Amino acid sequence: MRIVEKETRQLITEKIEVREFGESEKKTIGGYAVKYNSPTLMRDRWGDEFLEEIASGAFDKSLQNRNQKALWNHDTSKPLGSVSAGTLRFNSDTSGLNYDIDLPNNTYGNDAYESVKRGDVDGSSFGFMCLNDVWSKVQFEGREIYKRSIVEANLFEVSPCTFPAYDSSEMSCRSLETFKEETKKREELRKKLIIQTLL
Repeated sequence: MRIVEKETRQLITEKIEVREFGESEKKTIGGYAVKYNSPTLMRDRWGDEFLEEIASGAFDKSLQNRNQKALWNHDTSKPLGSVSAGTLRFNSDTSGLNYDIDLPNNTYGNDAYESVKRGDVDGSSFGFMCLNDVWSKVQFEGREIYKRSIVEANLFEVSPCTFPAYDSSEMSCRSLETFKEETKKREELRKKLIIQTLL
C-alpha cells in the first residue's frame, strides 16, 4: 500500500514582487509558485538524489476546488489570502502556475508587503499532496539518476517565504523506494528469462 503524505517545496522560480494596480490602496504581491517541466535536483530523507519536475497542468483539478490558502512563511496562524474569498488568484500559463495575493491590512500582511517590496523575501513555497507520479531513469551531468514527474497533485497552499531552497524541503518520497524495488524485480525477472532462453 502506498503512503501519501503532504509535501512542501521551497524554491526560487522567479522573484515574488509587489504588484501595483492603479491608485488603489490595495497591496498585492505575486509571482510563480512553480515552473512546469523544470527538473530540479532533490535529496530525500534517505539521502537519495533525484530530479523532480511538476508536469504542466498537474494542479488543474485541484484548483477547481477553490479552497487554497496563501500563508506567510507556511504559518497557518498568518493567512494572507484565500481563493474562496477572492484574495488569492492563480493563473496557469505555459511557463507555470503564478499567483496574486491581495494582502490583508494587518501587521503580518503589511510585514509581508514591506519585506517583498524591499527584496528581503523573494521566494515562493507550496504545499501539496502527490496523487500521481511517474519515475524514470535519465542521464544527468554524466550519470544515471532517477527522475520523478508529478503528473497530478492537490495544492493546499502557497507561501511567500524567507529561505526558498530545495534542501529545506519537507518530503517523504516513498514512491522512489517503490520504484526502485519494482525496477529491481523487473531486472531479476529479465535475467531469469534470459537464462531460461539460453538453456
